[in-house]
Amino acid sequence: MKAITNEQIIALFPSKALRDYLIKSNWQFDDRDREILYRYLVLNEEPTYEHDYVTIPFPFRSGDLVYVIGEEDRIGVFCSCKDDKDFFELDARTKEFSDWTDTGSTRVEFLEPDGKFCHEHPYAYKLEYASFQDVPIKTVQTIKDNSYKYALEIASELIRGTNSSIECLQMYCKDFAEKNTKNHKLFWKRK
Repeated sequence: MKAITNEQIIALFPSKALRDYLIKSNWQFDDRDREILYRYLVLNEEPTYEHDYVTIPFPFRSGDLVYVIGEEDRIGVFCSCKDDKDFFELDARTKEFSDWTDTGSTRVEFLEPDGKFCHEHPYAYKLEYASFQDVPIKTVQTIKDNSYKYALEIASELIRGTNSSIECLQMYCKDFAEKNTKNHKLFWKRK
């Protein structure tokens, strides 16, 4: 295989947030990691798992609103680590049992149509930041019409430890489930 540079590998990740973070932090993949990533991202080879773990630090922190690239109509709350120190501690534990990259170290809670949260472990290199459009005037009606938005924002605050309104979270989740709206994607925008 022709030598591939660190910059070329980083450019292959679909997540702009991840690419920007790796560049800003001057993250360096070693030759082995670049080869594994190249085989997977370019040649579409399946990793062997036994010896193919690659640490990929990510910018997302607990409480961040994110979406999976290709599933833009679902926003979730990232719940894996609060800072870089926390990430590297988690990564050290994850290496022993995770698959070839970092799915064991990423957890995102998605609000399902039934009003309950369900967690998934997407690849961090397929995540982007998400945010909701501002509601011009908060009234009882606009809050009810945006229960998806407010449920996720309150969940984000709870995970960050900046809000203690579990009762409000339950109320918004219930409102969302009752409406079972399919229009929630209209209330958010990419960062």
